[in-house]
Amino acid sequence: MEQSILLEETRRTNELLQKQLLWSRITAAFLAAVLAAVVLFFGSIAYSVDRIAGQIEEMDLDAISAQLSEIDFAALAEKIEQIDFSSISSQISELDIEAFNGTLTTLEEKLGEMDTQAFNDTVKKLNTAVDALQSASDTIKRWGEGLSGIFGR
Repeated sequence: MEQSILLEETRRTNELLQKQLLWSRITAAFLAAVLAAVVLFFGSIAYSVDRIAGQIEEMDLDAISAQLSEIDFAALAEKIEQIDFSSISSQISELDIEAFNGTLTTLEEKLGEMDTQAFNDTVKKLNTAVDALQSASDTIKRWGEGLSGIFGR
């Protein structure tokens, strides 16, 4: 009888130990995943810090400092104080945005109605005329150079 009680207790203990082992494995896996996430997080932060440090090293801080020392901050502050922001705000509020939008819409419609093929043809004709004028001008220059050679200039 004692043996059967002992066997029963051993079986229960084994079941309990198996459950504890299962939960220990689950906890270990969870902690490993958290550790991996933390390592990746800090790795990405280290990479970003390294990039930023490299960019800071590339900056010419002496030149920036020299330029900043040339700024008259008192005069700048005085100029900013002289700005009448209420006047600017009232002028902006007086703008007729609807009329502006209407004008843009009308312009867009007119551009849509434009005969682009006729425009392109006109530009080609103008280019041809310019080329002909340039050719005539070059010919006249050559004649002038030839005549100046005859008269000894």
